[in-house]
Amino acid sequence: MMHCGFFRADAQTAEHWVQKGILAEKSGDTKNALEYYTQAINLEPTLATAWYNRGVTRTKLKQYSMAVVDLNKCIFIDTGYKEAYFSRALALWRTGNLQFALTDVSRYINYFPANTEAREMRYIIALEAEDWDMAIQDLKWREKDNPQGILYEHLAALYEKAGKPADAVFFMEKALSFSPDSTLLQLKAAAMFQRIGKYVRSMEFLNRILLQDSLEVSFVSEVQHLKADNYFYMKDYISAADIYTTLLQKDTGNANIMADYGHCLLQQEKYTEAEIVLTRALKSKNISPSYAYLGRGMARLKLGDGEAACSDWEKSYKLGEKTAKKYLDTYCNKKE
Repeated sequence: MMHCGFFRADAQTAEHWVQKGILAEKSGDTKNALEYYTQAINLEPTLATAWYNRGVTRTKLKQYSMAVVDLNKCIFIDTGYKEAYFSRALALWRTGNLQFALTDVSRYINYFPANTEAREMRYIIALEAEDWDMAIQDLKWREKDNPQGILYEHLAALYEKAGKPADAVFFMEKALSFSPDSTLLQLKAAAMFQRIGKYVRSMEFLNRILLQDSLEVSFVSEVQHLKADNYFYMKDYISAADIYTTLLQKDTGNANIMADYGHCLLQQEKYTEAEIVLTRALKSKNISPSYAYLGRGMARLKLGDGEAACSDWEKSYKLGEKTAKKYLDTYCNKKE
């Protein structure tokens, strides 16, 4: 009987150490709390609560990898330990294991679908993991109780990233219904419509912005640049070139406008001028030099300097311009 009582006391002692750890944490003594949970685990290795609490404490101490190990053990002992999935998701997120973190927090949300903290965490992880559909799911869940213009603006951006332009348009229009007079939102809408190929709709917003009496100078330049780009995409190269020229007269060192203007000259078959302008863009440290190298290569090919063209396309491709690969394969990488 004494032996039986002894083993019963051990089990109670393990629970005692867990409770002591919890009290220590409440008082801010996380270091000793960790020791108390370890004592509990040593006494009763199958006590899921001890593994869980030590895992949570290790997360607080930023010992994320060790926290994952503890929480793995907790879930192995008790697969129904719901809170452990949330805590492990947090530790996995901190160690950069985004997909596993999404799996765990999603399982937790299946248990507690109305948990705002879990929804917020999954949304942030989904953004980092570029899981746009998952991020959309959590934003739309938030929409039902708190529809806001900024929420619809974010949904529009996510749908665009997810490759769903029709949905992006729908939610951008909803965002605009909340703030129809916001210049900044109209500018964002114009840029988004341009990116998804709705150039006429983009122009409507840009022209509306330009009708404002007290428009800031910085906005005017950005709006005009977007207008020029729209004209370019609509193949109205003369109108585009006129605006690019005007912008460059006001901002002579703007390398990005130079690059756009250079490509516009290419489309008008003004190859010598295009090469000069694109070279200036590259010397002015264009923030997207791959585009300028691509265009200058095209101009140089037309001017009969194939070797220099291939050199430019090689640089363009190395800088991330995938289109350059087509020119390299067509004109530079021919098998003898």
